[in-house]
Amino acid sequence: MMLANKNRALIKSLYTRHGRKKHDLCVCEGLRCCRELISLRPDLVSLSICSEDFDASSLGNAPFEKISKSEFDSLSATVIPQGCLIVAKRPAMTADDVPPADPFIIALDRVSDPGNLGTIIRTVRAVGLRELWLTDGTADPFNDKVIRSALASQFALKMRLFPGLDEMVCELRRFGYDRIYKTDPIGKSSCFEEKNLFTKSAIVFGSEAHGAGDVEGAVPLLIPMPGKIESINVAQAATVILFEAVRRGVFK
Repeated sequence: MMLANKNRALIKSLYTRHGRKKHDLCVCEGLRCCRELISLRPDLVSLSICSEDFDASSLGNAPFEKISKSEFDSLSATVIPQGCLIVAKRPAMTADDVPPADPFIIALDRVSDPGNLGTIIRTVRAVGLRELWLTDGTADPFNDKVIRSALASQFALKMRLFPGLDEMVCELRRFGYDRIYKTDPIGKSSCFEEKNLFTKSAIVFGSEAHGAGDVEGAVPLLIPMPGKIESINVAQAATVILFEAVRRGVFK
């Protein structure tokens, strides 16, 4: 029950951005994440490994290579390993010529925290959107921490990556998403009152520390905070605004 040296070295390398880019693979770990990946994209599964004490039947008929618990624990990136791990091919970014089908676009500019990105990915999927747009400087959506935080929801979404906001906005407008909103704690347009917020629009979020970059003509959008706090976490902000779309019946 020993893993081949080449596979051990491969898995270790996939915990780095360089390794994921070199091999075009990623690591999906944990029962719920592995189950979701197998359900959504079984075609992406490259290597499945589990601990000797893990009941692989809980993941259906997927073939898992059993290794000793001590070896599995040495490969795991979690504090309390759940005993299953999948090496998967990274899905390709959506091609430039494919028109978006969503009523509005969520765009992230340099959101570098893996936990925040994973939470946003999971929420984007939860409300019914099918896409997420990112700029360089945003965390890798197939980072193992992002996958765990999103519970593998990134495998259900189309994603587009751009060098910067200028290139992103150019593509948004090419597809007819002409109304751009940028979250801003001192903005004048409330996310609860802006009538056209979810109609052929894009909402750009930046990190809490630095905010989103400048976008010419963007409408500054705020979340009212009667408690007078300066700002909230970007994942919290995205959740508030996305479920405002649900409240308005955008996805009916």
